[in-house]
This record gives sequence, structure tokens and C-alpha cells, in this order.
Amino acid sequence: MSIPLPEALKRKLRPSTQWLAISLPAPQELTDVQLLAGGEQFDVTLDSAVAAMRPFTLRVGLSDARGAALARDPQPRLRVVDRKLSRVLGTLDLRPLRNWDTAGSRMALFEVARGENFCAPRLRRRWDTFMYRRTARRTPPEKLAMLPDAVEQMMTFYLCPRPVHFVSVDDGRHSNLFPMDLVGPLQGDWFTLALRNTSASVETIKSSRRLALGDIPGSACQLAYQLGAHHKKPQIDWDSLPFKSVRSSQFGLRVPEIALRIREVEILDFQAVGSHTLFVSRIISEQPLHAGPQLFHTCGIHQLWRVGHDRPLQVA
Repeated sequence: MSIPLPEALKRKLRPSTQWLAISLPAPQELTDVQLLAGGEQFDVTLDSAVAAMRPFTLRVGLSDARGAALARDPQPRLRVVDRKLSRVLGTLDLRPLRNWDTAGSRMALFEVARGENFCAPRLRRRWDTFMYRRTARRTPPEKLAMLPDAVEQMMTFYLCPRPVHFVSVDDGRHSNLFPMDLVGPLQGDWFTLALRNTSASVETIKSSRRLALGDIPGSACQLAYQLGAHHKKPQIDWDSLPFKSVRSSQFGLRVPEIALRIREVEILDFQAVGSHTLFVSRIISEQPLHAGPQLFHTCGIHQLWRVGHDRPLQVA
């Protein structure tokens, strides 16, 4: 005979939500990402992004000063800091993999060795870890996109909210539209995108060497998630989509007309990084369409922390 638990206790025993969709003005101004290396500190908020999910790999843009500091330090670290309170929310210990100099851009690739967030009491963090791993043990290995430790490390990186984009691709044979958040600026007009190697659109992008990024409004969260199924398709039926599209100014690529902004991107180089293909690209045009908050992803524990400080995030 089992004794039912009170609902209030059930809520406390549930693990914190891993991922949360939120609406924010772009660019986000909630947190900063700092690179600590060689006794120096560098702001890489707009110069860092995910390069692969397995193993969990980050890339950071390189300057001469950053390169010199990293050469002196075999154990660099990233730190996510709340901008208003100057409080450290989480840290990531990095393991240098290699540098990549290509197409006028420079970056360093790091595997994440360890991560910790400070957005909840230690007991809550340990309970969450236990519950996340419990779920992972019940999931077939072939369906695990990331190892349990890496999921929590990625949640720490996402304490700095990451914008979500429509990505439109067309090489004349195959065309597709899907959402992505493994995207980030790199030194000025350069950009990187990390797309899973198994995605049907990897070859389309390699072939066409161009794509369009559309900023997704927060109000279109569910629509964006529905488009996630397109990652498995090399070709979609544009006429069956539940929205109208507009053409990008130079490439003529179709993007949902609800996009806040369209940026056309030229692919300059790419390489495989673990589970993903990392594309280096350059923005060649920008086309504002609408005003409003953009769809971002963060982790659920970030919301709990901000609710405790009377600064809740707007859920998309």
C-alpha cells in the first residue's frame, strides 16, 4: 500500500526545470560571460557560443591579448555574472582543445571539464543532479543527446540567455527552415553556427554556402518548436507552413514574415567538432522587419533565482 504525498511536497521534490523559453529585448543585458585566464579577465559575452554538445564544447573568439593569456594558463575558466548585482551565477572549467584561424577570424575551442551554478542552495542542486541522472539512466543511450554532466554544464552556460533564430537554407535542390540557438557572434560581422552532424541540412549549407537568420519573436515560441521537426528533413513543403514568408534581400531565401529581423549570412568555412559541424560565417546584409522582444533560451534554475530576487523573467 502506497501513501500519497501531499501536493506541496511533490512540488518540492520535482527537479528544477532544465530549459526555459523567455522573451527579452535583444541583445540580452541580464548577464555577462567572463573568460578568466593567465591572471586576466576578458568580457566574452558577445564572443562565445556552443561548438558541440557531445562532448560539450565551447568556442571563444581570440584576440592577441586573449591568446597570450590562454598560452600562460592551462586551466582557463568562464564565469557568468548577473550584471545588475555583480554576482557570480555559475562557473565552467575549460580544457583547451585547439585554436582555429580561418577566413579572417580566430577562435579557441574548449571542452568543458566541470561546471557549477550557484542559483540555488547546495541541497537543491544536489537533488536536481540526482533527478537528472535518474532520468538519463531510464533513457536509451542512443536517445541521449548529451551526457548528464554535460547537460548541467550547458545549463550553466545558458545562465547567459541565448537567442533563438529561424534558419532558412536552399541549395536549389533542397530547402529547409528550422530553429537554432547554437549560434553566436564572433569578432564583428563574423558568426558561428553549430549544427548536429546528423541534421539533413548540413550538406545543404555546405553546398549553398549561404543562409538567412531570422530573429524569432517571443510570441512565436510554439511555432518555432514545431519547426524543430524539420531538422530531420532535407526538404519541406513551404506552401503547407502556417505562416506567410518574405524573401531576404540578396539571396532571396524565404523567412517567416513574423521575424523581427533577417540577416543574410555567407558561409566561409566549416569543420566537424564532435557531434556537430561548426560553420564560420559572415553577415552580409541586415533587414529589420518588426520591433519587439526576441525568443531566448535560459535554464529553469535561473528563473528560480531571479524570482527570489524579485526580478522574474518573462516566459515566452
